[in-house]
Amino acid sequence: MAETTTTPVTAGSTDCSAGSAEGSASRTEGSAARAQATATTASSEVSASSEASGTSEPAPLHAAARSAGESATLRAENVMSDAELESRMSYADIKRRHTRPKSWLLFLVCLLAAIMVPYGIGRWLAFHRTAQITQVLAGIEPRGIALVSWGVTVFCFVFLLMAFMENMALRWTALFLVMLAGEQFIGGMCLLRARFWYSTYVVYGTEAGVANGANVGVLAAGVGLAVFALLYVLVLVLVDKRSPLNVLTKDWAALLTFLVIETIAYVAAVAWILPMFA
Repeated sequence: MAETTTTPVTAGSTDCSAGSAEGSASRTEGSAARAQATATTASSEVSASSEASGTSEPAPLHAAARSAGESATLRAENVMSDAELESRMSYADIKRRHTRPKSWLLFLVCLLAAIMVPYGIGRWLAFHRTAQITQVLAGIEPRGIALVSWGVTVFCFVFLLMAFMENMALRWTALFLVMLAGEQFIGGMCLLRARFWYSTYVVYGTEAGVANGANVGVLAAGVGLAVFALLYVLVLVLVDKRSPLNVLTKDWAALLTFLVIETIAYVAAVAWILPMFA
């Protein structure tokens, strides 16, 4: 009887021990799985954050690229601030900001030299080399010397206009000074002044007509310039901006208008004024 009751108790204890061992193993496996899942999740989060922030490259390279980008942005902001500053300035202030005092001083010195030196040389030749000048003038037609002096003076004005149109470009300024020197030399040699016909007759005698022709050509170019300037101002002031006549204020149209007026002035001077002094 005692043996019969003991055997079931031992079997139950064995079953309980086996169940406990299996439960412990299950719990251990679950803990390991949870730890692995946690590690995987953490790794995924780190990868995602790295991709989102673009830190797949080393940190020092990122810092250098970021600093270079900031420098470029700062330079762009500085350029924009310069442009914005000039957009808020008046035209006179912008011109004053871009002025070149030394260049303008050099231009004024060259201008005075081109006016005074050739004129003085021409007058000296007229008074001290009169015989030689008279021999040269004897073979020239008054209308021919009038055309030469008119052409030199007109091109002097044209080159000055081109220099102003292109912000006093060196080539146009140099050509203007050369033509101005030529015009002043002609004026000095032909004694250009008010009532020049008296001076030319006293100095050149019977050949005074050629010198008078040169003076008439210079004066015709000056009159043409005055007429063009008056017409240009009248168009600016009186003509509406939507009128077709407003095209005369454009650069190349104004230049062509100037040449047409100068041609008319030369033809009128040669036809009606020159015969009075030839």
